[in-house]
Amino acid sequence: MSSLISKPSRPRKRPLQQAVQARLAKRKANGNDGGWSDPSKATRTPRILCIDDDPEICRTLEMRLSDYQAEVLVAYFGTQGFWEAITDHPDLILMDVSMPSGDGRFVLESLRNNQATEGIPVIVLTGMRDPDLQAEMLALGADSFLNKPIHFDVLLSEMQSFVELSKRTE
Repeated sequence: MSSLISKPSRPRKRPLQQAVQARLAKRKANGNDGGWSDPSKATRTPRILCIDDDPEICRTLEMRLSDYQAEVLVAYFGTQGFWEAITDHPDLILMDVSMPSGDGRFVLESLRNNQATEGIPVIVLTGMRDPDLQAEMLALGADSFLNKPIHFDVLLSEMQSFVELSKRTE
């Protein structure tokens, strides 16, 4: 009979919520919460999230943007990119379409259906040459669509349509 008596239920722990809160607390403790706790102290450095399964694309973007006042965040697969977007609140997302663990279509839909990420501009960068893909991604909520390979000046110009990128003075 004692097996039928249930123990008082403890509140269920939510690992995702706890991880997000821990990450935000850590950033706040370091004095860099992106202005979320006090908008008057918002950082002016744009945060750009690169979601691409090709490490060379992410490294090249980091290297090329090192001359600019920008912070580049990196995710190598779709679900990781969505997580980074929710926890790090980037100002701009550059995203591939074909990726493991959440392709670009899924990630873009998830970003647009989430209140915390729905307003973040998304530039789709892809090597896919499907003629209907551009229309599909724009219909899903992409702000821009570019084909790889792309000249950095073209990408930089497109990024500057959404965030202010100024040269470092150092």
